[in-house]
Amino acid sequence: MNLIRVDDRLIHGQVAVGWCGHIDPVYMIIADNKIAADRDESELYLTGVPFECEGRVLTIKEAAAFINSVGNKPFILVVKTLQNALELFNQGCRYGHLNIGGVHFTEGRKEIASYLYLNADDIETIKKLTGLGIDVYAQDLPSNTIFDTEFILNKWNDQ
Repeated sequence: MNLIRVDDRLIHGQVAVGWCGHIDPVYMIIADNKIAADRDESELYLTGVPFECEGRVLTIKEAAAFINSVGNKPFILVVKTLQNALELFNQGCRYGHLNIGGVHFTEGRKEIASYLYLNADDIETIKKLTGLGIDVYAQDLPSNTIFDTEFILNKWNDQ
């Protein structure tokens, strides 16, 4: 089992403990162009990776190539934004499911769930991703409720 997740905090307790216990990944990957270019920041983020995983910080293009090369080894890959998730797909990483686990409040975002605030660009990106055949859903922890794309879009439209 693998997890590709959008979470603006990247690696933190929910990912390192909650999802790692559920998936038991060999790799934990951050796909972010800016962080990958900064060795010190990369190392700081990797301190959150559990010792039983191999942590990597890669550009989005590098992450797409890496994921395509790992075979059946389980992994967790985290990006900061939905737009990064679309870029990952456009760079050749073919995935069927996208977990939105944490997009927090900033000006112009509407609350979908306590951990999920989206803006119009995010909604358009979700529509593009689903149009590519990707199952986009929100779920902060594996034991918590899953909100499917229909719920997310309806909640957005109701506000």
